[in-house]
Amino acid sequence: MSAASPDLVVFTPLPPARSGIAAYSAELLPLLAAHLRLAVVVARLADKVALPGCEVLAEMEYRARPGLAARPHLFQLGNSMDHAHVYRAALRSPGILVLHDPVLHHLVEALTLGRGDWAGYEQALAAEYGEAGRRLARRRRQGLFDPAQRFLLPLNGAVLDRARGVLVHSRFAAGRVTRIGGPEVRVVPHHLSPLVAAAAGLGKAEARARCHLPPDRPVLLSLGHATPAKRIDLVLEAVARLRDAGSPLLHVIAGAVEAGFDLEGMVARLGLGDRVRITGWLGEAEFLAYARAADLLVNLRWPLAGESSGALVRALGLGLPALVDAAGPLGEYPDAVVAKFPPGPDPAPRLATAIAGLLAAPAALAARGAAAAAHLRVAADPALSVAAYLRAVRDWGESSFAPAGSGLREAVPEP
Repeated sequence: MSAASPDLVVFTPLPPARSGIAAYSAELLPLLAAHLRLAVVVARLADKVALPGCEVLAEMEYRARPGLAARPHLFQLGNSMDHAHVYRAALRSPGILVLHDPVLHHLVEALTLGRGDWAGYEQALAAEYGEAGRRLARRRRQGLFDPAQRFLLPLNGAVLDRARGVLVHSRFAAGRVTRIGGPEVRVVPHHLSPLVAAAAGLGKAEARARCHLPPDRPVLLSLGHATPAKRIDLVLEAVARLRDAGSPLLHVIAGAVEAGFDLEGMVARLGLGDRVRITGWLGEAEFLAYARAADLLVNLRWPLAGESSGALVRALGLGLPALVDAAGPLGEYPDAVVAKFPPGPDPAPRLATAIAGLLAAPAALAARGAAAAAHLRVAADPALSVAAYLRAVRDWGESSFAPAGSGLREAVPEP
């Protein structure tokens, strides 16, 4: 990259951070760099990696170059500690916010309660929700807390107040963050990874051999970071029912498991030790190989926070048929592209029936997978994302820098 001042400063994590947003940025930003000079800011010197066409800086290097503060900023923001430096920067500087996770409560919680800072957590809730938020924080300290509060109180208002404009990946997410008097919100679908084209030629038999999967058993896949919100407990109940009905189904949970989520305990309690494989975190090549090896992907979420699944986009782009929720961002896919699981009572038997029905019709399942791949190649073309980012920079990329003066930053101390 030339020594000229950048057209855009982007705060984001980058691989090897185990964040889907890190992978998203590493794929998209070099394409954007064909049109703009980019300075990309990661958290620490140890996080710096080469990124084609981009100048990559650690946050301390960014601060040592005060002229950068006056350039247009863009923030790739998600809901994990990989994005702590992005969150702090989005509070300091007005800019373009790419909100991958409309619910940021988990991140604010980690930045405050994760450090024993109850006062900071209370301040963050009070700043956004007034006296009611303050009372909820105090009650939580007394042991009164329902995890659903994280989703009902998304704690995204502080960064939305500073944003000049917001990009999200679904209409559902747009509905969660659009506010009267707030910044304009635009929907930009999650792009299809360029790695998918390279993996598309991998046959199922070869993929199964590579993943050490049996060649002749149906394989159900849960792909990506394994968390309670992905309803894996429900999927395991459905798998147990299918086992009891005589199905030889193998369920592969391919991805890192969230700390504290007792997935192995659930598998043991249901007696599914020989029916479930938990891989742990996977690199991109392994990740895509499992997507090629499986027969069906199941991708469910509750509560509905509004994030979009990059893992699902990759899998559909590879032609893997999927069963997803009929509500939220996943419900926005065309019916011909994904099978949809409707909300309702007694979900475990209904899910078992849905999985069995899809696997019993391999020709229809293959047709659905082909339709998914064709749809994603058009609807999730990275060129569409680049064009949307360029429009956002044109429309919202003003360069005036104004430090936050509201006190909101005090709830998120510098490291």
